[in-house]
Amino acid sequence: MKLSKSKKILFLSALLLLIVLISFWFFKRKPVAAFYKVKKDNFEAVITCKGEIQSEKSIFISIPDVLGDRKLEIWDTQIKDLVPEGSIVQKGDYVALLDQGRIKQLKETNEEALKKLIFNYNDEKIDSAVDLVNLRNAIDQFNYDVEDKKIELELSVYESPAYQRMAKMAYERSLRQLEAKHRAYQLTQKTLRIQVARFETQIADFTDKDVKYQQAFEGARIVAPNDGMIIYGRTFGRGGSRKLTVGSWVSRQNPVIATLPDLSVLVSETYVEEIYISKIKVGDSARVVIDALKHQEKTGVISNISNVGQEMTGFESKVFKVNIRIASDNNRIKPAMTTSNEIIISKEPNVLVIPRAALFSDGPERYVYLKEFSGVSIRKVTCGNQSDKFAVIKNGLKEGDKILLNKPVN
Repeated sequence: MKLSKSKKILFLSALLLLIVLISFWFFKRKPVAAFYKVKKDNFEAVITCKGEIQSEKSIFISIPDVLGDRKLEIWDTQIKDLVPEGSIVQKGDYVALLDQGRIKQLKETNEEALKKLIFNYNDEKIDSAVDLVNLRNAIDQFNYDVEDKKIELELSVYESPAYQRMAKMAYERSLRQLEAKHRAYQLTQKTLRIQVARFETQIADFTDKDVKYQQAFEGARIVAPNDGMIIYGRTFGRGGSRKLTVGSWVSRQNPVIATLPDLSVLVSETYVEEIYISKIKVGDSARVVIDALKHQEKTGVISNISNVGQEMTGFESKVFKVNIRIASDNNRIKPAMTTSNEIIISKEPNVLVIPRAALFSDGPERYVYLKEFSGVSIRKVTCGNQSDKFAVIKNGLKEGDKILLNKPVN
């Protein structure tokens, strides 16, 4: 009886040990996978993009208009000094200094050309006066010859008819020569007037340029046109947009040095790739998160979409500039702060939603790993709208189903 009881205890102990070993082996070979319980939720398809706070309306601080005059041939000019960004200025305060040395050099070259032109102009007037005096003297002298021919004609009445005809012909020839000399004088006078007028026009142009160079030299010291906070302007190129600073170049095509933003209405200036641009329109809603303010979230609306795309570093395709207007009800929000934006392109209320991580594909087919009582099975599904994080399931699953978030090991 005692032996039987001992065997029974030994058997149970061995069985318990076997169960422990099997359990240990099972859980070691098949770790419990993370799963998601399918449920209905409100789905939003969004486009995520980074942005930067800017004012929707600003007063531009630009290069003087005179620097854009083609006659001056100042195609671009360099910024030599610039007040720190964020500086609070009042109307008339100093903001920036452009390259005055280059303007001064061009002005001196123009002055030298003007002096030479005036010298040649004076020479031309003297030469013209001398030429006209000589022509007038020649005409006066020839008048005496005509008078002589006229007297000979009058005296020829006492001579033979042949001599009379010769005297008449000589007199008429003299008259024609005199008329020719008058015409030559008038033509020379007109030509000289045109030459002098050309000099006067050139002198007027060079004088006007000299005045404008002086205006450009004085205007190279840029002052604020109004009160406000200085925000640097931007230059655009194949590498994208970048802020102007000391050493940057500005021109008639890119004249803005800085802006004085109206902080009552702000926008998040962002860029959307061309494959998504057809999915958004002015008036669409967006969420704007201010990164610097502990991820403060603002509700925004698209206020403007650029009509022309551009190439920018960091994007595989062309991008379009998009402005998302937000309410500036917080004086802590400042221009140039970075934002994380979500542009809402579609909404579906009360639909089956699963994480994109739980969705797998085999060619055009989509499937999930469904966790059931007996194990894990593959379930084909039909998807609807998708975002970068979630997908809508039209067919294949029901509320309450459990699906794996990762592909099972075995």
